[in-house]
Amino acid sequence: MLEVVLQVLSISAITTTIALFFCGIPICMQIRRQGAVGDISGVPFLMGFLGGSFWLRYGFLKMDYTMIIVNVVGVSFMASYCIFFLYYSLPKKTFSLQLTLVVSTVTGMVVWIALKPNIDYLGVICMTFNIMNFGAPLAGLGVVLKNREVSTLPLPMCVANFLVSSQWCLYGNLVADIYIIIPNGIGMFLAIVQLSLFIVLPIRENEKSPLEKLANWFTGRDQKEKDLEAASEPSSPQKVPNEEISSERFEKLMAETTESRRESIDFLGRPPSYKSRSSSVPDVSSVQSV
Repeated sequence: MLEVVLQVLSISAITTTIALFFCGIPICMQIRRQGAVGDISGVPFLMGFLGGSFWLRYGFLKMDYTMIIVNVVGVSFMASYCIFFLYYSLPKKTFSLQLTLVVSTVTGMVVWIALKPNIDYLGVICMTFNIMNFGAPLAGLGVVLKNREVSTLPLPMCVANFLVSSQWCLYGNLVADIYIIIPNGIGMFLAIVQLSLFIVLPIRENEKSPLEKLANWFTGRDQKEKDLEAASEPSSPQKVPNEEISSERFEKLMAETTESRRESIDFLGRPPSYKSRSSSVPDVSSVQSV
């Protein structure tokens, strides 16, 4: 049963971790649209390449195929991102020196392990790199706590970090590897802290946090605020529905049309009562005789 759980967890950890590697694609698309790296930092790509290379060598020492598969894909992605970043870097000197330093460090590690394979030393170094990667988002927490809103925190990335770190922490417990448990346990804790901020703080300024909305819903405060807003609004005159207005106008128009038609028929059938000169007879009764 434990082997089945371990296999399922291995497949799940591989899937979620590889999916996390795709997060660099939107950054590369943004760099390509603007034609240069601009203010975007290439340090996450360098650290991903460096840490992935160390974990890959650690996986080969342990012959842990789950770690080997994940880190082969991860190193390939990070190397591609680094080359892409170098292509769009202006000037290229700074990032070239950083990339050269990282490649030299990886090469030195490979030579060192080949001459003196020590899994404990390598595990400590890998654990340190992982803790540094998980601790990088802490720099953005200062801005979040200062502004009292979480618009600067990427929610999908926080959720992905929580899923990946929690799965690898559980995987480390199943394979009894302290070098996997410690960094991913710290990463899981930091991810929980970040996710809790989305509950306590509002997404944008001048908005209510989900926790405050839930508290208002339980206490009925939202309904009271709505009633107060409705009472404070000025009363507007009652408007007659459009259907009643249209039917009223239609009846009035029909009545006017019928009356005008009736008058025209009356005029055509009976001429108005006035005496024509050609047909009138002089009235001699009032004439006195001479």
